[in-house]
Amino acid sequence: MACLCLLFPARPRPIEEPPPAEALSRDEKRLGSLLIATLALWMSDAVHGVSPAWIGLAAACLCLLPRIGFLNGEEFAAGVNARTCIYIAGILSLAAFVSYSGLGTVIGEWLLRILPLDPARPENGFGALVGLASALNFAVTANGVPALFTPLAQSLADASGLPLLTVLMAQVIGYATPLLPYQAAPIVVAMGMGQVPAKDGIRLCLALAAITFFLLVPLDHGWFVLLGWIPR
Repeated sequence: MACLCLLFPARPRPIEEPPPAEALSRDEKRLGSLLIATLALWMSDAVHGVSPAWIGLAAACLCLLPRIGFLNGEEFAAGVNARTCIYIAGILSLAAFVSYSGLGTVIGEWLLRILPLDPARPENGFGALVGLASALNFAVTANGVPALFTPLAQSLADASGLPLLTVLMAQVIGYATPLLPYQAAPIVVAMGMGQVPAKDGIRLCLALAAITFFLLVPLDHGWFVLLGWIPR
């Protein structure tokens, strides 16, 4: 929030008095029921076994069906940014391609050989693991980092002398800190919906990354030491 206020300051504007609320229309009630049902199915996916992605896709298709749905072709074309949708599909496809092709494993094993992992210097190993997750974030985006990093966790733990839990937790810092907007699909979607220029998104990501790597990573290291997750 501080980065947003400092990088993109805005002056307060008076808010016009909203018109009186009207009763929900028939379509609004139907859409509300559909959203509640979708949310309920998402929350109970462990029971019925249907992936949340398929549930969301089915709900979206219902919204677009003729007569049953809520949008016609003209409204869909005017309200949906097709370029953003294609861009997101490309990002997700990249993560899947790297994962299933084995390219991610090759990249991870190559990085494993060059990382400065030494059981005698656990602090260097912790920093190297965070750097590895950040490097993978460039290749496979945040969606693919856990799928590639986690299978290497035991090898990384053996090479660094760190507990397995520490290795698994270190990756979170890397994939949760996008240096460029494309590394996190929700950011790209939000930028497209808000018509945010790419340069502004990059400025914010770089500012957050600088705070993370220079402030939060040392604090995380100290906290992990207190918890006993990093040997002294």
